Amino acid sequence: MHRFVRPLFALALWLSLAAYAAPEKPQVVLAVGGKTTLYYLPLALAERLGYFRDEGLEVEINDFPGGSKALQALIGGSADVVSGAFEHTITMQTLGQKVQAFVLQNTNPGISLGIARAQAANYSWPKDLKGMKIGISAPGSSTQMLVNHLLSSVGLTADDVTWVGVGTGSTAVAAMRTGRIDALCSAEPVMSLLERSGDLKVVVETTTDAGVRAVFGGPLPAATLYAKAAFIQGNPGTVQALTNAMVRALKWLQKATPDEVADAVPPEYLLGDRALYLAAYEKLRNTYSKDGRISKALVKNSYETLLKHNTAVRRAPVLWLEQTHTNAFVEQALKKFP
Repeated sequence: MHRFVRPLFALALWLSLAAYAAPEKPQVVLAVGGKTTLYYLPLALAERLGYFRDEGLEVEINDFPGGSKALQALIGGSADVVSGAFEHTITMQTLGQKVQAFVLQNTNPGISLGIARAQAANYSWPKDLKGMKIGISAPGSSTQMLVNHLLSSVGLTADDVTWVGVGTGSTAVAAMRTGRIDALCSAEPVMSLLERSGDLKVVVETTTDAGVRAVFGGPLPAATLYAKAAFIQGNPGTVQALTNAMVRALKWLQKATPDEVADAVPPEYLLGDRALYLAAYEKLRNTYSKDGRISKALVKNSYETLLKHNTAVRRAPVLWLEQTHTNAFVEQALKKFP
């Protein structure tokens, strides 16, 4: 038993030092796939409210068409950290990559699937997706994951549809309105915009507790900040500073009014319709994490969801789910921002 005392003491000391240490890397490159979406609202708030700066960080946020592209930037070395879907920390284990999430942004994906107005009357269940051209943010992103999950639930595969990467903003809107795609899986506020204009009919949603239960059986860890395990171990002060800023943004969000949220984000995030943005935010208001913690129950549900449609995860001999995340930095941040 004695041999475990030193490692435990060393871990506690390391975390204590990280909580008060200056960032080892004050200039951080962060990749995200869809910066303007409500999926990543806590990230936008941490930046816009100056919380990264208050922690001694200069964060360069590089926006990509989808989360899988942001992940590629991390693995390729052009980004230090990703704001992206938690499931990537599981799937990367199947490729021998150690990637770890360290703060949670939301517990429902907040993603919806809509069918183009001209074809909506012909849709009754996921089997009707067969043969469709489906717009997603980017191949391998959480938008594709949702559709893959729906396909597998009715015995279809990814090869039964045609995938079209359309991004998450105006490019997704244009793809639907020009008839380039038959269906769209995307985040808010794009889906509310297209639904209100009559361009599509939402047939599956994960923006409400009822919707996410119907699709996934319960809540999932959605957007997180994650990085390579080696970066986290080598830069604990930097990771702590990032976590402090995100937890502070989550705390601010719990008390803010919808109008204060809309005022905090750049005008272009509103897609030219403030009322629509506020309505979309109201749909998602209860999905944002209250404290940034990643629970074991959420992780388990994410893994079990991937098992149903991800061949690599299903074939992996062993996946160490405890290595996909850490709450150590969040616990320290909550001492600063209780």
